[in-house]
Amino acid sequence: MKKNVTDMTHGAIMPHLIRFGMPVLLGMLFQRIYNFVDVFIVGHYLGDEALAAVSIAGSGMYLLMSLMMGLTTGVSIVIAQYYGAGEEGKVRETFVSSIYVAAGVTALITAAGMLGAKGLLGILQTSDALIADAHTYLLIIFAGCCGTMLYNWISAVMRSLGNSIVPLAALIVSSLLNIALDILLIAVIPLGVAGAALATVLSQALSGLLCLFYAFRILPMLRIRRKDMRMNPQIARQILTYGIPTGLQMSIISISDMALQAKINTYETALIVAYGIAAKVEFLGWQLAEAIGTSLGTFVGQNVGAGDYRRVRQGVRCAYVIHFACYGVFCPVVWLLAEPIMGLFTQSPASVAYGVEYMRIFSFFFLIGGTMTIYHNILRASGDVKMTLVMGMSEVVTRISFTFLFTHLMGYWGLWWVSPITWVCAVVIGAVRYYSGKWEEIARRNAIAAK
Repeated sequence: MKKNVTDMTHGAIMPHLIRFGMPVLLGMLFQRIYNFVDVFIVGHYLGDEALAAVSIAGSGMYLLMSLMMGLTTGVSIVIAQYYGAGEEGKVRETFVSSIYVAAGVTALITAAGMLGAKGLLGILQTSDALIADAHTYLLIIFAGCCGTMLYNWISAVMRSLGNSIVPLAALIVSSLLNIALDILLIAVIPLGVAGAALATVLSQALSGLLCLFYAFRILPMLRIRRKDMRMNPQIARQILTYGIPTGLQMSIISISDMALQAKINTYETALIVAYGIAAKVEFLGWQLAEAIGTSLGTFVGQNVGAGDYRRVRQGVRCAYVIHFACYGVFCPVVWLLAEPIMGLFTQSPASVAYGVEYMRIFSFFFLIGGTMTIYHNILRASGDVKMTLVMGMSEVVTRISFTFLFTHLMGYWGLWWVSPITWVCAVVIGAVRYYSGKWEEIARRNAIAAK
């Protein structure tokens, strides 16, 4: 069994982070690839208005999906800490308890999403020309979010145990299926934006099932019998203690993103399309940071469980090195290739011009912005989740404030500066908290309370 998991409490740190992070990055890149394929196929076969509708729906969808991501993060932190402490029995109990919590959160997201989709699009100031397609897309996504939860939940479990290979393999299959279904349900069977949504839902469900099957097959500690199927209320509270603040942090950040999207939606379709395409490139850049952060989060969780805080600090320094090496390549490439990248997805000269402006601005700031994930993961995995919530609140306040201030002062061009300046503010808060050492005090206190 040990060959299928990774104990990060021993051995050289940099190889651990790289070996774990590379499959995570590849998985995220495959996700981005099929997102780009979504954009390309929708834009090519359905036109710019359908593309704008899908872009708007994606912004609204993230609000409720953040609760899902927060929960799976809570599961990952608790399992990583128990595994680092060598308590395999508690790992199994956490796995079982997380099933009940995940089912409850999924039901909540499905109901809230389907009932609130129309109102959400209204808040986003979606135009009459786009709202029908955007609403259709959201309804299908929320109706099928159990598949999304399944994949994210079991992937979080696997990664907390140091296995990032199985989630990658499942995601590759899912990505290829998503591309095939996109072509089938949009180009061959003309289902419009509903086809794009169905392709996403079906492919995510399959990746979750594949991941779950292999998890049971290769990890005996996760094989549960009927007598094991009891929720441990204390562990469920631990999961929610980490997961709820994380979900809230992600949700409130998405609210600020929605405020920016709502302002963008008041401009012409060419600008909305440009932002949707450029945002895909921006999200691609975030995959580097998320891969580094996910790897660091697992490392920190296991070593906090083992009580080795000096090793945690060494891990953060290694994460800095990896981060600057990756963005030292990514940022110049985006700057130089902004125009041809935009040209791949739209033939509108206005959209290309808008997109190039935004990509050249955010690529300049990514070296700073990406370090947010390092601070989020060190603080979250050590139990300092309230401070990650504070960082999220700072993003809400600054992004919403800057959206109205910058557009008032600079017009549409001010929109491109909102996120970069917001990243800088959040990074300052995270850096101050980390170097204060407060996270270590909280981790030690939580370790004593858990005994």
